Amino acid sequence: MNQQKLSPFTFFCNRYLAFFLFLLAYSFILSLWGGLPPLWSSLRLEAPFLLYGYFLCNYLLKKSRWQPWLAALPIVIAYTITDIYHIAYGRFGRIVEVGEIPELLEILPFRYVALIGLVGAISFVVLIVSLDWRHWRRGLIASLPALALILVVELAPSSFLTAFQFLGKDVVEWSDALSVENNGRFTMVAYFEALRKNSIQKTLAFRQKHEFIDQMAALSKQIKASSQNRNVHLIVLESFLDPKLFSGLKFSQPPTAPAFTKLIGKTDTYSISPVFGGGTAQAEFEVLCGVPAFRALSGVEFTVFTGVKTSCLPTVLDDAGYHTMASNASRPNFFNAIPAYKGTGFQNIFFPKENAPDMDTYLSTGDVKKEWYMFDGKLFNQNLAYVGQYLKDHPGQPLFNYVMSIYGHTPHYMDEAIRPKFIKLLSQQQDEQLEGAVNQHYYRTEAIAQYVQGLLKIDPHSIIILVSDHVPPLSCGPDTYKKFQYMKNIENSVYYNRIVIIENGKTMQYDTIHHYDVPKLIANYLTDGAYCRTKQCSFVKKTIADQTPTNSQDDYMTIMAHATM
Repeated sequence: MNQQKLSPFTFFCNRYLAFFLFLLAYSFILSLWGGLPPLWSSLRLEAPFLLYGYFLCNYLLKKSRWQPWLAALPIVIAYTITDIYHIAYGRFGRIVEVGEIPELLEILPFRYVALIGLVGAISFVVLIVSLDWRHWRRGLIASLPALALILVVELAPSSFLTAFQFLGKDVVEWSDALSVENNGRFTMVAYFEALRKNSIQKTLAFRQKHEFIDQMAALSKQIKASSQNRNVHLIVLESFLDPKLFSGLKFSQPPTAPAFTKLIGKTDTYSISPVFGGGTAQAEFEVLCGVPAFRALSGVEFTVFTGVKTSCLPTVLDDAGYHTMASNASRPNFFNAIPAYKGTGFQNIFFPKENAPDMDTYLSTGDVKKEWYMFDGKLFNQNLAYVGQYLKDHPGQPLFNYVMSIYGHTPHYMDEAIRPKFIKLLSQQQDEQLEGAVNQHYYRTEAIAQYVQGLLKIDPHSIIILVSDHVPPLSCGPDTYKKFQYMKNIENSVYYNRIVIIENGKTMQYDTIHHYDVPKLIANYLTDGAYCRTKQCSFVKKTIADQTPTNSQDDYMTIMAHATM
């Protein structure tokens, strides 16, 4: 008896319908685990991309029993990657961030790097073997719509953005998840890339605009006239997490060193970071350049800096007669650090000799085999000694001392022979990553208090700012913070970070600020409050009605226009 053959239409419906229903269910399951919104919320724009993509993958592969599965695999992997990225970091990845993969691999254990390499190699071999090379011409024809879209996004981004205004829905600037919910994953990938390319084109016009540059030049003169050679110490702390901000947690003993508790007293100030869980360079960009990290030209602003000076805080202080130095406990190739630091205006840049053997430096990581990262105390002790000697040797020149730590970075390993874990989480829900971060916090706060006391002893009339770049991702990203009620789960709580501000030996209390307010805060201190009497400063009460409003977007574009020259 002959078996009845399926018609092409029936075969098409079975294969494509099954694929589509699977993605609907798969995206819904991922959303329950903290992923992006499920697929059905954006079917209008996402469905054509998915069906065409699945058709193209089928068309390019050899016919076999595995063809429907192999064709679905790239799309499923793409969905999985975007959702895992969102679960870990609370944001939607951009195409340009693929360039940051080498930096990610540098901080991963070798076994993970080897596993990723093995999976990548196997996937590549499977792809090469599975492609239908005999009919490459028809495959090329079928790929023309995808190639046309890529060309429009890359070469005519303004045309794509114009079309998006008619076809797309609202892009929510403060929420990638809502933007994806409105428009879909593939649409937003194309949109963000087109927006980036369009912004790069726009920077050309901002190179000719001098209003912001003139304002920064005037600020330099104002600081030079009124700062009285007061020094600035700005310390950005990698993943500095205050355990006391988890209202759903109790500890076997206080997680903060007594000396740090005494240092901050009753002050309770927070700064809102542009990132969660990772992306340290974004936080650095904001605290050094004084504008939001819009990610208009790149997923990370620092990665497109060329070393040409632009109007950031170090440049302003350099022009005001300050010696500007940056000390980073990580690696010089991490997030394009050297061109970025030169571009922001630092005269001297230091990395540990173990990470930069060819550079002149005063830093050394010491033995980091068990902890991976240089301990804060070791970094601060070396910086304190260097700064102390510098102040003796250069009594007439003010100093901008910028320090970027690395201890506290995931996965929170500790050398328990030196720093034993002794604080336990008194909770039914245990979290190894969180417990590691809590114990690190005690030793870090002990080291910070000792460092600040040392700075105040040699430089009492100065401003000292300590701020976390972002909070760590811990085990399950934002879900961990929600589970243990970080900041009582207020809106966007995972972007809130501790900031300690010490002016002339006194720890100050301010209302919540953003990381990009730090340069304004420093400028206001160095000008004895004159800066905020004429400019908008969210952290002080307004004294006159006609303060100059700021245009963050234009200021950002001006900074980036010169940084990318």
